[in-house]
Amino acid sequence: MIENQPIPHSVGCEKSVLSTLIKEPEKADDAAQLSGEHFHLPGHRLIYSYIMDEIHGPDPVSPEGIDIMSVMQKLNEKGELAKVGGAATLADLQTYSPSSFHFLKHVEELTRFLAYRKAIVAAESIKETAYGMGEASELLSATSAPITEIQDLVTGSRSRSMSKGMVIEEALGRFEQKCRGEATPMGIETSLYEFNKAFMGLHPRKTIVISAYPGGGKTTLAIQLCMDAALAGANALICSLEVPQVDIMDKMLAYASNRPLQAVIDPIGYCREVHGKDKPTRELLLAIQNGTNRIKEANIEIQDMVASNAHQIGAVIRRECRRKALDVVAVDYAQRMRSTPEMARESREQQLAQSSNFLADLSKELGFTLLLPSQLNAAGGTKHAAAINEDADIHIQILQDDDKNHTGIMVEKNRGGESGQILPLVLDGPASRFKSRPTL
Repeated sequence: MIENQPIPHSVGCEKSVLSTLIKEPEKADDAAQLSGEHFHLPGHRLIYSYIMDEIHGPDPVSPEGIDIMSVMQKLNEKGELAKVGGAATLADLQTYSPSSFHFLKHVEELTRFLAYRKAIVAAESIKETAYGMGEASELLSATSAPITEIQDLVTGSRSRSMSKGMVIEEALGRFEQKCRGEATPMGIETSLYEFNKAFMGLHPRKTIVISAYPGGGKTTLAIQLCMDAALAGANALICSLEVPQVDIMDKMLAYASNRPLQAVIDPIGYCREVHGKDKPTRELLLAIQNGTNRIKEANIEIQDMVASNAHQIGAVIRRECRRKALDVVAVDYAQRMRSTPEMARESREQQLAQSSNFLADLSKELGFTLLLPSQLNAAGGTKHAAAINEDADIHIQILQDDDKNHTGIMVEKNRGGESGQILPLVLDGPASRFKSRPTL
């Protein structure tokens, strides 16, 4: 901390906001982001808490505003009146702001000062962690979350709790839009009709676990869903813990070009086998060029995350979110995540449970769909961690018969929807994509 520098705050803005809330408590609904920590002075934080107790108390607040004498009495009964500066302070607040005209502007100022104070605290924590030279994950924890929180405060992008009235208003607004045909319950539409019908596409803050046996197509399905989202204009990120970035790009290129994976991996061999040509055909080259352009235009990134733990993955996700809001994130795959340092002595089940819970919480905080492929063990259960499925909003299992032929996708869990059905979706191996099962 720089010596002799005042802590960023504004006494005037704090008093103005408190004064407005006392006289017009309904204004609290217009500033749902406001909290006690927005007030730097301890006395103001305490007064704010008593004001909010009055607003959210069992008895309705008078149209004339909060009874300041009631607040004063409660403070006195708890021996806290002196902490706020006595009765004179409350009397001053009651008349401090003549109108609510500057209320939201002053709330914005308090938010800005709060961001400055958090930046100072974060800088001290980062410096202490760096001098301590501990685990790399400790440095990530000290930097990623605080930086995201500070940016959210400055940009106003953080999702905040709303009052019941605001929630009702938003819900009714969405309902009316759907009634007028201006909105649809469909999220990000995928290329799989049966998937869209069962889950209404991909939705923010949802965790989708895709389980399969080794080689069952869980990575392929995750990449396909990410590609569908990106080609539809959404922002997607693939964090690969096993498959090299170039191999994933091969799959993406085959998908975007609508050509078999073999045509990308071995174009001469493919054309010799399919077209009887000893060199790539013009049609194939044009298709690959078109697919390349589609990928270049799409907002999709691949990050090589081999040997990473959940904190390291989370730091990359936060970094990407600071560049642009992410809509879909695939972490491939759950069992490849390393343990975080604090869980090193725990069982593998507990390590993976903590990691999947961390990522599921992150998806809800940052508002993206999390695709989490997960490997099945020989008995058909989730390898090492059944808790992964508990964190899921949707859990689907890719089904194969004894000969490894794909037979469909089982909806093991669909929070808020139907479970137990089998979607007629199977892997087309040569095309490296899932598609509807042919009807007999």
